[in-house]
Amino acid sequence: MDASDRRHIFSRFDGDLGGFRQLVLDMGQLACEQVQLGAEAVTYCDMQRARQVDDNYRAVRNLDMDLLEANAELLAIHQPVASDLRFMIMLSRTAYDLERINREATRLANLVEAHYADRISKVGCELFDDVMRMAETTGEMLQQALRAIADEQVQAGIEVVNSQEVVERLSQGALRRLATYIMQDPRNIPMVIDATIALKGLERVADHAVSIAKNLIYACSGKDVRHLSPLNLDPEFLRS
Repeated sequence: MDASDRRHIFSRFDGDLGGFRQLVLDMGQLACEQVQLGAEAVTYCDMQRARQVDDNYRAVRNLDMDLLEANAELLAIHQPVASDLRFMIMLSRTAYDLERINREATRLANLVEAHYADRISKVGCELFDDVMRMAETTGEMLQQALRAIADEQVQAGIEVVNSQEVVERLSQGALRRLATYIMQDPRNIPMVIDATIALKGLERVADHAVSIAKNLIYACSGKDVRHLSPLNLDPEFLRS
C-alpha cells in the first residue's frame, strides 16, 4: 500500500468518525430539549409539552438505533486502535447515557397526567418551582458535556464533573423546601412525592452528564477517571 492509499483510508475513517460524532451530538441536542420540555411540563402542568416529550422519545430512540448500526460499521470497516478506539468507545457510551436521559425526560412527562386530571392548585404549581431550577442546571451540564465532545476539550469535561456538587446542593435545598409544604398541609403529600420523583430524575440526568464528561476525559487523555473524585481530576495527573 502506497502513501496515497493510506491517506485515502485515514481520510475516509476521519469522515466516518466525524459523521458518527455528529449523530451523537444530534441525539444529545434532542435529549437536552427533552429534559427542558419534561421539566416545563411538570412545572406548569402542561399536557401539550408532556405529549411532545412522548412524541420526541421515538426520534431519540431511532437515532440510538442508527448509532448502533454506524458503530458496528465503523468497527467492521476500519478496526480502529489506540486513541481512535477510545474515542469510538466514548461516543458509544455517550449514546447510552443520552438514551437513559431520554427515558428520564419521559418519566417527567408521565407525572403530568395525574396533575392535569386533579386541576392542580396555585400552591401545587409553586411546589414544582425547584424542578425548573434543577432542570436549568442539569441542562447546562449536559450542553457543556456535548460541547466538550464537539471540541475535544478535557478542561470542559472537568468543569462538568465539578458541577455535580452544585446539583447536590440544589437537591438538598429543594427537599428541605418540599418538607415545609407537608407541614403546612398534609394534602400536599402526593404532589411533594411527585416533585421529589422529578428532582431525583433530574439528578440522574446530571449523573449521566457527568458520565459523558468522564468518558470524554478518558478518550482524550487515556486516563480512566470514572472512580476518581473531582478533587483528583488534576490536569497534571491527566497529562502524566
